[in-house]
Amino acid sequence: MDPVAVMRAARTVRDELDRMPGDTSAELRDRLDLLLAEEGGQPPGPLAEAVTSLLSQYGPAWERFCLLLGQEGPAPGELTPERSAPAERAPERGPSVIGRLTGAFRRRRREGGERPAASGGQEPRLLPLVEAPGEVVAGWGAEVEVGLTAEEASGGQAAPYAAHEPVDLNIQIIAEGFEAPGGWRVRLRVDEASPYPRAQVGLVALAQEQPVTARQIQVIHAVRGQVTGFGVRALAVLDSPGLLGQENAPHPVAGTPVRLAGTGEAPDVTAVVVHGDRPGRLWWAYQSPHFVTPDQAEACELGMRVSEFGRRLAEQSLPLEEVGGQVTARIPAGFWELLNAVAGRIAPRRPSVLILSQEPHVPWELATLEHPFDRSLPGFLNCQTVMGRWPLGGRRPELPPPVRAGGSGMAVVYGGPHPHPLVSAFGARQVSPALGDVLALLGDPPDVVHFATGGPAPESLGRGMGGGSFVFLDEPGDCQPFLLAGASGAVAPFRPVGDGLVEEFYRRALGGEPPAEVLRSLRCMAPATAPAYQFFGHPALTLARDHPTA
Repeated sequence: MDPVAVMRAARTVRDELDRMPGDTSAELRDRLDLLLAEEGGQPPGPLAEAVTSLLSQYGPAWERFCLLLGQEGPAPGELTPERSAPAERAPERGPSVIGRLTGAFRRRRREGGERPAASGGQEPRLLPLVEAPGEVVAGWGAEVEVGLTAEEASGGQAAPYAAHEPVDLNIQIIAEGFEAPGGWRVRLRVDEASPYPRAQVGLVALAQEQPVTARQIQVIHAVRGQVTGFGVRALAVLDSPGLLGQENAPHPVAGTPVRLAGTGEAPDVTAVVVHGDRPGRLWWAYQSPHFVTPDQAEACELGMRVSEFGRRLAEQSLPLEEVGGQVTARIPAGFWELLNAVAGRIAPRRPSVLILSQEPHVPWELATLEHPFDRSLPGFLNCQTVMGRWPLGGRRPELPPPVRAGGSGMAVVYGGPHPHPLVSAFGARQVSPALGDVLALLGDPPDVVHFATGGPAPESLGRGMGGGSFVFLDEPGDCQPFLLAGASGAVAPFRPVGDGLVEEFYRRALGGEPPAEVLRSLRCMAPATAPAYQFFGHPALTLARDHPTA
């Protein structure tokens, strides 16, 4: 990918941020401006890679960036400085930091059986279908077609259908600024006779104050109560028919490929949290294998930008109970109603909860139950339930989260004068936090990578980015880059914890207990601080170890 084209596309994205859905435009603009200001003063290849890595964390901006480049989009690290314009040619060099880190994860995914792009004889990936006009007039109806489509095979031909058992596919629509007279949900049958079903949904755009308002249609695909795909298409709502024809052609559909088989058991409750069309607004939708959930999503108002709300919670020195109270007040009533109903149906088993969220900032896990299921335990949601969370919105990470991961090899990144306890307890390989040593480790990553307290490696690698199948950060860090690069799960506190729970966590997790359940019970042992540990992954994820722990 030509770094010149990358920087040109990034500047266009920066100029269009105010018209994009979501509430991260100010945050992204601040971070993007710092990189764009370096153009001409830094080698073009590494700078373009940094810009690509940044944009990949912001869904609508990333999709627009990819569209401008005329492709699905470069994975971070796939930019080659040798292709830059002659006047800006960078000197020969080895693979970049970002490239080596994400490349390790991509290799691990392929070795683990990740399906490649469809080509001759290979099973195609199913993609979410959202057919809609590029612009709609307020008060007018619009027919939106939702369903499935196949990824194109090589040569631009539709990939062949791969036979599988018939599946009932549930599709829920979230479209702020619209009404759906016929309902927000459709149910489709996927079988050999109808491999790519579709259905029309009638939407009516509501009146608005602005001449042109950016909107988005988001679709959630679910099978037997488990979310298995997600798609989004942007469009413009106009206040007057006279404005028709002034907008661009319809935007492409962005989102996550749809899986129909091999997804494992669904969590008892799944909450899907997506950005609204104005800052501080989120929409919550629900899935469960135990109940038919409401068709219409519920709004959640934070009163400020999502990133600011999360930052304030992390920086405050309030007790976790008070932080939990602020989070609880923002969660819609429908979530609590569904959770309580599910808990009553499956009792005495503890409910499992998965939050699929477009925003990574708010510690929803710290919400407190008004009527705890087990009054002997702290009232935090992540103590009363077996809980995980997972990023949502782009082609990666895929849905649903994996339920199995390796646990045979371990490395601990630690710079202390003595061996880290994980070395003797679990046979971990100790690696210096020096950047070169960490890069060498991640060139062939083990199943588990632990970043120990005090090591500067996560910061050096760009907000915590690194390699490994399962990642544990002792200190607060951004887990999303790990998951985007292919990690099966991750653990990190949203603010400093300081509790010595690591050895007990690995003893139990590598012994076969799901990490989500291990963390739940450990939080209950130190309720003043340990509930700050966040788990990113499927609540049922387990780590398989080939040999017993030391």
